Amino acid sequence: MNDRTDSSSPCPETAIARDVDEGILAWRARVLRVLLGFSSIIFLLPVLAILTGWGLIFPWPVRAVSAAFYLLLLVVALRPRWNPNVRAYLLLGLISVMGAIRLAVGQLEGSGRITLLLLPLLALLLVGPRAGWMAVGFGALLYAAVSLALKTGWLIGLDAAWKHPDLPLSYWGMQGLFLLIVVLTLMILFTRFQILQRRTMIAERVARRKLETETADRQRLEAEIIRIGEEERRRLGADLHDGLCQHLTAALLNCSAMENQRQADGGCDAGDLTQLRRTLEESIGMAYDVANGLCPVELDSDALIPALARLCRETRDRQDIDCRLEADRDVAVCNSEHALHLYRIAREAVTNAIQHARCRHISIVLEQAAGELVLRIADDGPQPAAGAVPVPGLGLGIMAHRAQLIGGSLRVEGGINGGMEVVCCVPVSGGAS
Repeated sequence: MNDRTDSSSPCPETAIARDVDEGILAWRARVLRVLLGFSSIIFLLPVLAILTGWGLIFPWPVRAVSAAFYLLLLVVALRPRWNPNVRAYLLLGLISVMGAIRLAVGQLEGSGRITLLLLPLLALLLVGPRAGWMAVGFGALLYAAVSLALKTGWLIGLDAAWKHPDLPLSYWGMQGLFLLIVVLTLMILFTRFQILQRRTMIAERVARRKLETETADRQRLEAEIIRIGEEERRRLGADLHDGLCQHLTAALLNCSAMENQRQADGGCDAGDLTQLRRTLEESIGMAYDVANGLCPVELDSDALIPALARLCRETRDRQDIDCRLEADRDVAVCNSEHALHLYRIAREAVTNAIQHARCRHISIVLEQAAGELVLRIADDGPQPAAGAVPVPGLGLGIMAHRAQLIGGSLRVEGGINGGMEVVCCVPVSGGAS
């Protein structure tokens, strides 16, 4: 089982810590594959030199061990499904053998000591801290064993007789101690770096997950606020429609009855009642318009187009602006919330055009194209300067937010025939069929 980079550090969330550890193990596996392939090429030349006796003749046991380890390296490199730890330890074992041979041939100098320095760091990176510290102890034992073998003449058969008879063994012991201090320093630094890296990765993922959760909660809250607002508008519209409008209608009927009665009784002037009746008629019309504005889209899937048509009619009647609707009758918005947001976007765009564009014509187009439901609101106001971007205001921000809530996008650009054009695109799967 692979070592953990920091098994003692507290994990903010177990699942996140496990994901981070799995990512580290995956990275180690990739690095191990690269090192095995690289080592298979790099170690080929020294192994061939040992087997052929090029530069230095080695006895057959050394040749046999070198050949066996190299063949084992090739097998491990060609078996990616083996346990990564097993593959890593075999690679480290081959490096240790090559390091020991170089240490003996180089008389405790040269590349052999570099190998002993590299061995713990590779173990730390490929397996973990525990393997790295085990490699430190193994390297120290290997250095001591080679030193004793050279001093006592055990390696004469390797043409590695001691070439420094005047130097006591304590001298090489001090050299090994200095090398060990360097290795320990690097191991401490790399181990602490791995611990810090793992903690940082966990903290970053925890923070990102919290941010995603908070963002999702905020979006749900915003959607809930809008939903509650729309429900309140529907309730108020229904109260106006079923309450105030009905009372006004009753008053209108009473006023009409009184007007007819007065005319029937004496034919006297009923102008005051006539004026009152007209006022009540206008009040009823205004109340119905307010109710329809507050609750424009019912729960039916085909209510958006009638609501947009009513918006055009109100704009023509109240603002004396030619407002026309071009809609594909085959398009139906199945989600009432989506239909309501599209209506609110159209109403806000029409209101902005009336207030700021100084236009005489407004067109509303609802169509389906390229798998999207497209809502366009264009006016014939003054043509904006080339490259001009409308100043983002509250209305534009609300329209963009509504488009985002239904999974769509909103853009505002110059119209083909002048003026500005608001375009809202919603995927068909998000709300139309």
